[in-house]
Amino acid sequence: MTSVLVVDDERPLVGMVASLLGDEGYEVVTAYDGETALRRHAEESPDLVILDRRLPRLSGDEVCKRIRAISSTPILMLTGERGADERAKLLDLGADDYLEKPFSAKELRSRVRALLRRAAPANAALAATSVGRLRVDPKTHVASVDGHALDLTPTEFRLLAALVARPGEVLERRALLRAGWPEERDPDPEWLKAHLARLRSKLDSAGAPALANVRGVGYRLG
Repeated sequence: MTSVLVVDDERPLVGMVASLLGDEGYEVVTAYDGETALRRHAEESPDLVILDRRLPRLSGDEVCKRIRAISSTPILMLTGERGADERAKLLDLGADDYLEKPFSAKELRSRVRALLRRAAPANAALAATSVGRLRVDPKTHVASVDGHALDLTPTEFRLLAALVARPGEVLERRALLRAGWPEERDPDPEWLKAHLARLRSKLDSAGAPALANVRGVGYRLG
């Protein structure tokens, strides 16, 4: 069942949203403050997060940034403010879409369906994959060797996930740049060299399959 985490300190609004989504067949998880939202996200791995900007204990902006740093979970931000600057800020935080309060039930349902449709192909393509003793799970954003998690940055994880998706094949530098920096229009190739050097060191230390540089072409895992 598709799950949605709904986060807002207005309990009547959370109840209304939970009821609407429940009627649509979604499993709904709720939280009323930022710290609980992060804990619920870690525990439940929801397919979508609906997140209010103004939360106690930890702001919605900070929750959005922290989730985006470790996960590609779609995030729909709720805001009471209007204007182009506000919309730009939300998207820069890592939100995938936003809704201005007050919003209609019809618009909420439409936005939820659209976000889940866009996420579905990526989720299907990025199922957990193993290469030897190495396992990469894009949904939880965890890479592990023999069950022990590797301490990777978000960029290192994206690069590793791209390599694991094609074990034994050479992945060209251009493809790795797109995987590592999907938001950048023209990422610097020097970034790739530095990040892959650190990734190779971490993989070697953990006993994972070797990351090899194929001169003039790209990189290969395993």
